Amino acid sequence: MDESGIYYSDYLQLDKILQAQDPESAKHGVKADDEMLFIVIHQTYELWFKQILHEVNLVRDIFQKPGINDNSPDLQIAVHRLKRVTTILKILVDQIDVLQTMTPLDFLDFRDLLKPASGFQSIQFKIVEAAMGLRFQQRFGHQYYLSQLRPEDVKRVHEAEKSPSMIDLLKTWLERMPFFGDSELWKNFNPDSAHHPFWVDYGKVYEQSLQEAEKTNLEQFNLLFLGGGEYPED
Repeated sequence: MDESGIYYSDYLQLDKILQAQDPESAKHGVKADDEMLFIVIHQTYELWFKQILHEVNLVRDIFQKPGINDNSPDLQIAVHRLKRVTTILKILVDQIDVLQTMTPLDFLDFRDLLKPASGFQSIQFKIVEAAMGLRFQQRFGHQYYLSQLRPEDVKRVHEAEKSPSMIDLLKTWLERMPFFGDSELWKNFNPDSAHHPFWVDYGKVYEQSLQEAEKTNLEQFNLLFLGGGEYPED
């Protein structure tokens, strides 16, 4: 074997990872065989949270550029990475199936040894929320939120909130789209018309997509986008 190259376990730092499971039940001499599963599941969640943050931050870097060329690879890369995030989220949901192989009685074997620890204290999850656009002022139960976290972790979340969120960056990107005014895109727009041509055209495309039994959906569409009016016929 070539000792000069990278070795699998060294590259993945498996010595650290595989020694990172330290069941509380073993420390207290309690037999709780499923605590290992409980730890591995939650460590896996945290690893995926780290990957989600990595992907979201890369997308935010793209949308913080001074300008984004819609014909450049940037938007394709952003969509690709966000699709990866949605795939990871599906995996996180599916992990519940594995966790559910542990019965409530199995969980009770060691649950009391973990108090007051809770998944609510996952700082990476809260940083993901902040990166996507959730701010402290919008969170429910401020006092509970603060009381359950260490001050240094609260500070980490507040620091994350200072960066432009994904939703804010998307809004800024959408707002730069030509919509009204002297844009070439709307050169045929009649300012005396009751409705903007975008919604007129969009409404017609939407109507064509409906089955006969769905035609009543147009009323909700018109109410939402046309203020209750109707878009003109050709």
